[in-house]
Amino acid sequence: IGLVGLGTGTVAIYGQRGGTVRIYEIDPRVEHLARTRFSYLAQSAADVTVVIGDARLSLERELARHEPQQFDVLALDAFSSDSIPIHLLTMEAVQLYLQHLKPDGVIAVHTSNRYLNLEPVVENLARHFGLAAAIVSDDPPSTSWWLFRSTWILVTKNKALLSRPSLEAAIFDPESPTDEIGLWTDDHASLYEILK
Repeated sequence: IGLVGLGTGTVAIYGQRGGTVRIYEIDPRVEHLARTRFSYLAQSAADVTVVIGDARLSLERELARHEPQQFDVLALDAFSSDSIPIHLLTMEAVQLYLQHLKPDGVIAVHTSNRYLNLEPVVENLARHFGLAAAIVSDDPPSTSWWLFRSTWILVTKNKALLSRPSLEAAIFDPESPTDEIGLWTDDHASLYEILK
C-alpha cells in the first residue's frame, strides 16, 4: 500500500503481516503527532515506512534511483482542505503513479471536498490513460453526527477488479467526463472550473 497524506495513520492498520505500507507526508509535525498521539502506525502488522517530503518529488526520486514501489494500491488522501496540492492531480502526476503501480493495481483518490468537485478531474485523467474508474461513496446515517460522508474514485487498468461482487454493491459508475473541465496538466489546472 502506498499512501499520500499521513493524517493520523489509520490506513496503516489495513497493512497485513508480510506487507508494506509506505506513506508520503510533507509535514514532519504530522508524523510526530501520528506517532505520539495515535497508535495506528505502531499497531500495523505490516512494515510501515513514512517518507517525509513532497510525495510527487519523493516518487520521482525513487524512480530516478530505479526503485519503483510496485504498489497494489496507491491512495491519494490529500485533497480535503480548501487548499489542495494541484500538482498531485495532473496528467504528469498520474503518469508517475502508474510507473509505481503493479499492472493490476489501483489508484484510489479521496475526492471528498466541501468546496471543490474533484470527480471530473479524476475522471478526465482516467479517460486520458484508458483506465477504468468507479466511485465508492458511503453515506452514514444522520444520527451519527460525528461521521462524515466519504467519496473515493478507484482508477485501474484492471476492469475485472471493479466488477467483483465484494466491490460491486458499493460502486457506481462516474458520469461521463466533461470537456468543460480540461485535462489537468502541470501547465494547466483551474480550480475555478471545479468550484461547487
